[in-house]
Amino acid sequence: MLGKLFKYELKATGRIFLPLFLALLMFAGITRIISPISSEKWSTPANISKAIYIITMVGMFIMTFIMMVQRFNKNLLSDEGYLMHTLPVKPWKHIASKLFVTMLWIVASGIAALISILIITLTKGDLTQLAVGFAAFYHQAFEQLGASIYLLSFEIIIAILVSLASVILIVYASISIGHLSNQYKMLASFGAFIVLSTLSQFLFVLISSAPGTAYFLNIHISSNDSVGMQPVIHRANAWGIIFAGILCAAYFSVTNFILSKRLNLE
Repeated sequence: MLGKLFKYELKATGRIFLPLFLALLMFAGITRIISPISSEKWSTPANISKAIYIITMVGMFIMTFIMMVQRFNKNLLSDEGYLMHTLPVKPWKHIASKLFVTMLWIVASGIAALISILIITLTKGDLTQLAVGFAAFYHQAFEQLGASIYLLSFEIIIAILVSLASVILIVYASISIGHLSNQYKMLASFGAFIVLSTLSQFLFVLISSAPGTAYFLNIHISSNDSVGMQPVIHRANAWGIIFAGILCAAYFSVTNFILSKRLNLE
């Protein structure tokens, strides 16, 4: 059932994001073609194309945030929630499906934005130079770190994904807490977000001040001693992943408890 929820959510949101991605890449291509033309009569179309491209880029990220809030709020905490909660699906599966799809679209938006920037900025030969530069960086990093570079890269990816999940889940938890109020639900959700953010920062400071953890906050990596720094870097990454994971578990548990035990659709 989780897979079906994922497909449903992906299909519902894809109707909005796929055209946005297509528009972004299309206007990036138009801007790339028109911009090099020095003719004065093409200056206005070029400026218009650039403006539309920037608006589309900004709108894509704004729409990602709006969809994250709207899909969760509308599907699970509004009138539509009466239908969704009658399905033979536990609330945590609803949360998980929306979380995974939101993360997918955020990552896809970043990739689409990067591709569009490359379309506009890269000139003939730049792609080859970029590939050569990346290969040189990889060989240098491999010489210094060895095979552990793969583990380090994996840790960084996991840390980014877990941190991204915590950002999304704190929004879900805030909206859920806000809907416990009979009036001014959005205002209550915003207040809940402030409180949860403050508590998270307090927890971070509390854990960071514990013996042995403050050391990781003042790491200075030296290229001359990259091998000796590897254990420290790995432990620091692990600490960051664990902390973000704790936040994810807390936000997820709060959201799931409210949807399971304290649901208020009035």
